[in-house]
Amino acid sequence: MNSTDLDLIERFVSAFNAVDFHLQGALGEDHRSSFRAMVDLYARRHRWWPDAESLRVFASLRNVIIHDKIAPYEYVCVPTIQVVEDLEAIRERLQHPERIDPRFSRAVVTLEAGDSLEHVLKLVHERDITHFPVYHGTKFSGLLTTNGITRYLAHHAAKNGAPLDFGSVEVRFVLAREESRAIFFFAARDEPVRKIAFAFHENTFLEAVLITPHGGKQEKLIGIATRADVLEFGL
Repeated sequence: MNSTDLDLIERFVSAFNAVDFHLQGALGEDHRSSFRAMVDLYARRHRWWPDAESLRVFASLRNVIIHDKIAPYEYVCVPTIQVVEDLEAIRERLQHPERIDPRFSRAVVTLEAGDSLEHVLKLVHERDITHFPVYHGTKFSGLLTTNGITRYLAHHAAKNGAPLDFGSVEVRFVLAREESRAIFFFAARDEPVRKIAFAFHENTFLEAVLITPHGGKQEKLIGIATRADVLEFGL
């Protein structure tokens, strides 16, 4: 067994131990809990976590390396460089998960409930914005989307058939035509990006995640993540 093989084994075991230690701390478990049991528990608590199955496989490999050694510095198998790098990547994702801030932090264009539909349509045209958090003073009222605007216009056309004065229609009336489903939720700035991406996968009606410092809806908005944003980043 050469130095390259031993280095791969050392890197693999080191990364595995780091993952084990991280799971213990995150779950409040101790060394009496098996590695597989911790992986299963962590996966149940974090359904968006993508690495559970890989770690179950790596646990079997680790047991072979550690427990089936035939002599000092003589191992029955050696992990490939790809396996080692995959495990190190899992360790990195656990220890330093990408957060939604700063990934989706940006100035958010908001509306007042009394703003006109004409004003909104100009923003859609000029700035290509499709999601608008709406406030009544400092109180959050809801999320207006281009889908909601279309629903309002369709309702008006079907009911009245007359031309619509966009300048006289207030946002609050348009907002009432939004989907009743859960099309948005608030998230704290330190939530993992993968958790947010999973939320869009899980809820096909989700339009946007509104980001505030601690996830409170009356806090200052510091960003927004839409389905298009998630797709753009390949999440």
